[in-house]
Amino acid sequence: MTPKQKKQSSVDSTPAAKTTIDSAPPHGWDFARPHEAWQSKYSVGDMVVEVEGYGTPRFGIILSLHTDKTLAVRFADGVDYAFHSHCQPYSEWLASQRD
Repeated sequence: MTPKQKKQSSVDSTPAAKTTIDSAPPHGWDFARPHEAWQSKYSVGDMVVEVEGYGTPRFGIILSLHTDKTLAVRFADGVDYAFHSHCQPYSEWLASQRD
């Protein structure tokens, strides 16, 4: 194949599209904050203890919050779903164990 037959890339010759939308939401819009009272207790990445359900406490990290009041949690034995009412933030659980 000769160099003339090779297809030339148009990456350098095509101008990038100008964006018209800002990447950040307008001031006062806060999508990261939870909207329901039970969600304000938990956020993705928090360590929780499932104190009901299996008898012994299970420790895990929250992967996602769901509108049906369940949490997707990565426990030591795998990813599982837990009801928010069956869980407790690790810091609260630890404080209750010290008492």
